[in-house]
Amino acid sequence: MAFLPGIFGKQPAPAAQQQQPAQPAQTAATAGGGAGPASQQQQPANPQAAPSAMTGQAAQPAAGGPENPLDSFVDIFKPRQQDPNAPKPPTLNDPILGQLDPNAFKQQVSQANFAAAIPQETIQKAISGDPQAFADAINTAAREAFAAAAQLSHGLVEHGARTAAERVNSSLDSRIRNFQIKAQNTSHEALGHPAVVPMLNAVKMQIATSNPTLTPEQVQQQAETYFTQMADVLTAPKRQAADQSAKPKENDFSYLFQS
Repeated sequence: MAFLPGIFGKQPAPAAQQQQPAQPAQTAATAGGGAGPASQQQQPANPQAAPSAMTGQAAQPAAGGPENPLDSFVDIFKPRQQDPNAPKPPTLNDPILGQLDPNAFKQQVSQANFAAAIPQETIQKAISGDPQAFADAINTAAREAFAAAAQLSHGLVEHGARTAAERVNSSLDSRIRNFQIKAQNTSHEALGHPAVVPMLNAVKMQIATSNPTLTPEQVQQQAETYFTQMADVLTAPKRQAADQSAKPKENDFSYLFQS
């Protein structure tokens, strides 16, 4: 066991007859500006083999270790910033014709003159007491009112139909895209399980919303990548523990140097 102190940097005590020749060398080192005896100990040949360095713990990863693969999917769950001043696009759930103000409508109707089409001659005869002229005047005004009502109804129906068609057309592309995304099949047996399919569809819709330019195939690929990488991250500690247990354990001799 006499070789062990030399391995860890401890020099063996010199014999009594060798102490005298060592004095001049020590003095010369001091005169040459060297450190005192306490700093003249030689460094060990293998510093990691010193008992003080044998902690028995596994090496820790460096600061800022490997990047988590799920970091690239963080943004898909963040709500998109929307301009509060931007106009909200109308949907099919919104009123087609908008709100009708009864007071304003009555004011517009009060300005209409349905008697303007009655001939002055018929009016004069009606005033003179001609019953037939009076009936003609009433019928003329009624016909004008009915024609105006029919024209108004036609305009309202036409405006409503065109507005609804525009809203359907504006959302048709997104509806077809969403249908194609949901119709994508997965090649992973676990992701096709009925208990997992709803979560997969939810993630696909979230990815599609955050990335409106992606094709349905690209959305499907990213969703599957998200689940597979999440599974790898969740099972990584168990795999690392299994790998560590499978490795042969190194012998720890630090107990030999404990006092």
